[in-house]
Amino acid sequence: MKNMRSKKIILLSLLALSLMLVFGANAWKSNLKVTQIKVEGNLIVGTNEIVQLTQVQPGTLLYQADLTAIQRNVTSHYYIKDAVVERNLPNTISVDVSERVPIAIVNRTETLYVDDEGVVLPRSISKKLFDLPVISGIPPGEELALGSTIRDAQTRQALQMLMTMRSINHEMYYNISEIQVHTAGDIVLYAVENSVPIIFGIGDIADKFVKLEVFWAEYIKTRGARVLQYVDLRYKDQIVAKWNPEEKS
Repeated sequence: MKNMRSKKIILLSLLALSLMLVFGANAWKSNLKVTQIKVEGNLIVGTNEIVQLTQVQPGTLLYQADLTAIQRNVTSHYYIKDAVVERNLPNTISVDVSERVPIAIVNRTETLYVDDEGVVLPRSISKKLFDLPVISGIPPGEELALGSTIRDAQTRQALQMLMTMRSINHEMYYNISEIQVHTAGDIVLYAVENSVPIIFGIGDIADKFVKLEVFWAEYIKTRGARVLQYVDLRYKDQIVAKWNPEEKS
């Protein structure tokens, strides 16, 4: 009987201690304040700018910070595609962002950027300048409002070409000064050197770029683009090149 009573007292004491610890921990957590906002993943948008976007005021209680609202505020920036927001004890809000990276320039009444998903981005918001090819020939009816997505099929294929080229061969991507979308269906690239037209056509993007890469390495890197009038990639099993008569050998 005595043993049973002792066990009950011990159990009640442990329960009371557990409750005290829980209440104590909750009281401790409820008083924690945000003293640091840690930003990761950003290369284009400045850290201070992202911190301001969170709209978290100094001294905000850590567990009163609305993580969903912070994410919404941060992703309101044109260059921020997504953000993961978390609390890190004892005093930190961490914001891990993924950014939209421009892949080309679009010239209308003002100079704009566009990423590989066709999302239109402002030039002035980013402090970083980009050396990118220009996309021309986008249909006049295509809306290019900031944050909107280009819908024109030919333009989207042109963006896919640039994305494929950038992933396959960075050097060749930066050797393209312009990519022109034609209403007839063909897409034409222009090399930086001598503005040599590269008639790409449509479809078979990766295969055509591999063939172009081999051709460029074999002929143009050694002799220079001055030897060419144009390159045509529209034929299935071959590359057609027109040479300048005085340069051909």
